[in-house]
Amino acid sequence: MHIVQEELVRLIFSEVDEHNAQTEAIVSELRRKQEESGEEGGQEVDEVTATTMCLHYECIKRNKRMLLIYMSERMQRLRDMRWCQRTLPEAQRARCCQSEIQFYTDYSRALSTFMSRAEGVGMDLTLDTRPPKDTFVNVRGLKDSGEVILSYGRATILYGTIISLPSEEAEPLLRDGTVELVEWDDGFGRNKQ
Repeated sequence: MHIVQEELVRLIFSEVDEHNAQTEAIVSELRRKQEESGEEGGQEVDEVTATTMCLHYECIKRNKRMLLIYMSERMQRLRDMRWCQRTLPEAQRARCCQSEIQFYTDYSRALSTFMSRAEGVGMDLTLDTRPPKDTFVNVRGLKDSGEVILSYGRATILYGTIISLPSEEAEPLLRDGTVELVEWDDGFGRNKQ
């Protein structure tokens, strides 16, 4: 995710304010002319004035639309990150503004509550990014992590060693780069896990 463009966002807001001020000036001028002429009914607006007002209004709409798309895209990327990682990585945190960090925290809290046993579905929905083909998978250690405690006992993860782990317990290790998935050739040119 790129660093948040706060200065560009401020510039767009000031542009919207400028378009709004120019539109209000045109409306004020029309009202002043209407009061001077003493007409109660609507005064016809010339084409130039009408076109100018429409242009300012369309510019305001375009700027708002672009800002909403920009913010929506950033929020979606933060949501996607939460499904892969429990905490926002420091590199990404440095690229976010305070309101985005707060959004990530609130979204993480809501997702955790939804997955909790007490208030939610009672299962961690972030574990399986892909449906498992088998209950156990073979993984190779990418770094020395030492001993880890698993549901069936303990396993030692060392660099280069291949071990078989339950797929739901291997998933977090795969995501954080501790291990990589090993695919075996069954002798018939087909890969097996």
